[in-house]
This record gives sequence, structure tokens and C-alpha cells, in this order.
Amino acid sequence: MLNDSLIAVKRKLQQNLQNRYSLDDDIVVLNQLVEQDGSVPQKNKNKMVITLLNLSQETTKQYINSNKKQLDSTFIKTNPALTFNLYVLFTACFDDYEETLKFLNSTIAFFQANQSVSLSSSQTGTEQFNTLRFEIENASHHEMHNLWSAMGAKYRPSILYKVRYVTIQSGELQKIVPQVDGTDVKAAV
Repeated sequence: MLNDSLIAVKRKLQQNLQNRYSLDDDIVVLNQLVEQDGSVPQKNKNKMVITLLNLSQETTKQYINSNKKQLDSTFIKTNPALTFNLYVLFTACFDDYEETLKFLNSTIAFFQANQSVSLSSSQTGTEQFNTLRFEIENASHHEMHNLWSAMGAKYRPSILYKVRYVTIQSGELQKIVPQVDGTDVKAAV
């Protein structure tokens, strides 16, 4: 679901930027900012790059029992889904600094207008439906310096978002539970 969610966000941002600037080429990529050898990926050149930095489990969202009714009047029980917050960096990697600022501004404007993005099962390739919520993650200059240093990359204009409520559910069957058809309670005398 992580990959599916980020690909769906990439597609929505891509479509928005292509429409806004009448572009035919892809302008958004989902990629790391630095290769293992320390080089900058060629794929990132003159693109908006989406990078997953970290994830944390959402502990405030309620977990609902995952019993699903089957056609034969039984229920299948699965473990509750896990919900995560993703920390996603949107980086403008353009040779021209004005283009960098233009696309970073347009990305921020997209998420200001679309503070939540609904992903249907057809977009994610699963039976799940997710609504992702985007919040700017304010990081100090010191924290951003540490972040870029830890990645081994040279700073580029970017913005960090917390993407809330990405749900992961394996769907593995735990047990089959029969349906309760009625009550057969004997009175205690």
C-alpha cells in the first residue's frame, strides 16, 4: 500500500503540473535523491522528485474489527489493519533555479488546494480505499540540514509533508467464524 499510495499521489501531482504548464513529458518521479554510490540519479534531472523519508505508526486512529461476511453466511476474521504516517519530501531538481521555484510553488499550491487525496481501489490495486491527508511538516533549518546530511545529498529547495492514514492490511485469514442464527438461551432456575 505504501508504493500504491505514493504512485497514486505522483500521478495526481503529475496530471496537475502537466495541465498547468501544458507539458507532454513526465515531470514528477518517485525516486531516491542519492544513489548508493553518492551520485545523483539521472532520472531526477529537471523533475519534481517524491522521496519517502520515514514512516511512523498512527496510534490515535481507531482500529475496527476486520470481520467480513462471506456468501455462505460465515465471517472471515483478519488482524486489524495498520495505519501509518509517511514523511514525504517533495524536491525540485531543476537546472534552472527559476524553474525550481516555479515547480516547488506549484507543488505547494496543489497540496494547499488538495489537502486530502482520495484513492480508490482501482488506483491502489487493492480492495482498500484510503483518504490520504497532507500536512506540512515544519522542520527547523537545523533539522533540514541534518536530514540532507544524513541522505548524503546537497540541499535542493524542497518541502516536507506528513501524509496521514496510509493503511496496510495483509488480508490473511485468521479464522472462519460462523454466523449467529438466533438465541437458544435456557433459563436458569
